[in-house]
Amino acid sequence: MENIYKKLEDTMARNRYTSYIHPPYALECKLVQAINQMDNDKSMETLKQINSLERAQLSKKPLSSLKYSLIASCTFFTRAVIEAGLDTETAFMLSDYYINLIDETDVFDKVQALEYKMLYDFIKVLKKYKENIYNPLINRVITYINKNIENNLTLGEISSFVNVHPNYLCAAFKKEVGKTLSEYINDHRIIAIKLYMNHANSSISEISYAFNFNHITYFSRFFKKHTGLTPSNYRKQRSSTNSLVEDEE
Repeated sequence: MENIYKKLEDTMARNRYTSYIHPPYALECKLVQAINQMDNDKSMETLKQINSLERAQLSKKPLSSLKYSLIASCTFFTRAVIEAGLDTETAFMLSDYYINLIDETDVFDKVQALEYKMLYDFIKVLKKYKENIYNPLINRVITYINKNIENNLTLGEISSFVNVHPNYLCAAFKKEVGKTLSEYINDHRIIAIKLYMNHANSSISEISYAFNFNHITYFSRFFKKHTGLTPSNYRKQRSSTNSLVEDEE
């Protein structure tokens, strides 16, 4: 305990010496409120106010220090959108995505820009979620699907979980969401698979296994049916697109 207190004292002394002061708590509260209100302009303006102040030195390496700061911001944004009503699974998936992106980005200016893009996306996802809030039954179904999207979900399993008859669930889901339960699951499974493929170095067979396909052939058929591309071609196309963007920049 004494060691950590000593470190805190040393840090406080160094901050006083360098005239560093953490951003006022009032500004953080203002940012939380703006996120809660899904106000992009106010959120960006407040973040700019915070960033106009000196950032804490979290590493002797400037890029590492900036990355650690953005990971802290990501945690802050995640908590803010959860408090605003976003389901935790979606919030944490977005958080994981951005933490990986921060880790992979090695240009200082691009890392700086990520913080604003990250804030924009957290608010965008929150808005979309609030626009698509259904009745409690359908919300429970959607939450269950999101939490178990890697599995081979069945109508019987889901209807049993929410304790309603399968036929009633099918009709209620189609009426509320505008698509069948099967269509919704497949759409969101593809989104999850793409996210995995875009940001994981796993092989196609490993991804197939992660999403509980019995054989890589079934996985490839499923992916091509819903995207028009085989998993390998999708990866090649994305890799080619990313290379073109980097060349333009």
